Amino acid sequence: MTTNILDNKAFIDSVLSIQSIQNDKELHWYIINMILPDLPQIIETLQICSNLLMYNSPQEPDSKQCIEKGPSIKLPLSLTNQQDSVNGTITRDGPYITNLKLTVKNHYFNKYFYKLHLIKPMVLEQLVNVLNLIRDSIEILQNLQSIDKELSVLSEKEDNQHTVKHDQLINDFKRLLVNIHDSKTNLQLPLDPNLIFPLRVTDGESFEPQLSDRVAVDFYLSQNQVCIDLKSLHRITEKPWCEIDDNGKSFVDKLREEMKNKRSSVGDKSTSDAINQNNNTNIFSNMMSHLSLRHKYDTMDYITRCITYNNMVVVVNKKFEVSTEDPILISCFTKLDSLESIIKGYIYSLNSFSM
Repeated sequence: MTTNILDNKAFIDSVLSIQSIQNDKELHWYIINMILPDLPQIIETLQICSNLLMYNSPQEPDSKQCIEKGPSIKLPLSLTNQQDSVNGTITRDGPYITNLKLTVKNHYFNKYFYKLHLIKPMVLEQLVNVLNLIRDSIEILQNLQSIDKELSVLSEKEDNQHTVKHDQLINDFKRLLVNIHDSKTNLQLPLDPNLIFPLRVTDGESFEPQLSDRVAVDFYLSQNQVCIDLKSLHRITEKPWCEIDDNGKSFVDKLREEMKNKRSSVGDKSTSDAINQNNNTNIFSNMMSHLSLRHKYDTMDYITRCITYNNMVVVVNKKFEVSTEDPILISCFTKLDSLESIIKGYIYSLNSFSM
């Protein structure tokens, strides 16, 4: 009986070993004949995306071949909302916003300007991220091309010597897929909060007229569009709302954190204790004493609208978000989306051989 069990186990192990060798042979054939021949085309597509985003042209500039950089991309901006309007043009050159000419009609903004010009280039960090991801992806693919010769040499050797190279290719394709996905995402929205208000502080000297710190301007990409976000700000001077500690946290920031962490109402004991540390009174009496004098914001306005920005506590009086379609961004996104589908197909097929 014991002998039969051992014989059965040996038979099963033998079958599994034969199946594993066969799977590896099929995987090897698939890589050599289906994947590696496609790598140059994938590299070329990524290089075209990089050139489009960097040079506004599918080809890299080359003076010897009389290939010049593409022209800057000048795009229209227009937004009309009741009696307010924003009109003008924005110019993108590679990963930079190089020019902006705006006319704004709104009483909040018109305290500071009617026309706004950009006088210093602004970097679109999302495009810088995409360019870095594409460059890394091209390096991955170029390294994978060297596997072609190595696998060809291994073809006549023992099958188990293929495994390391196969695993490397699968892992590299997974890295490549992450890079392409992240590139697409950067063209769709600003993932890094440091790129936009309130963490990013507007450099007023980059504009003509020079902007007050009561105006915030952001440039970013969203849904393959170039966007400009204009905010007119009101600075809060009422205590305790205007207070900011040495760590850059405002009274409202800490209050929100406490409310979130303790899941408590504004008037519970822990929140009242926090208020008392600042003003020796409870939250409602403190609010009302200020509000009775100013009649500007109610309690929930302060809690929901106050934002810590540039070492100030502000509320947004008015916001305009104006976007314009960029044909180059749309083209690059389409190419990256197609490559993502191809890479997903490769990974699915490679994994199926390992099942």
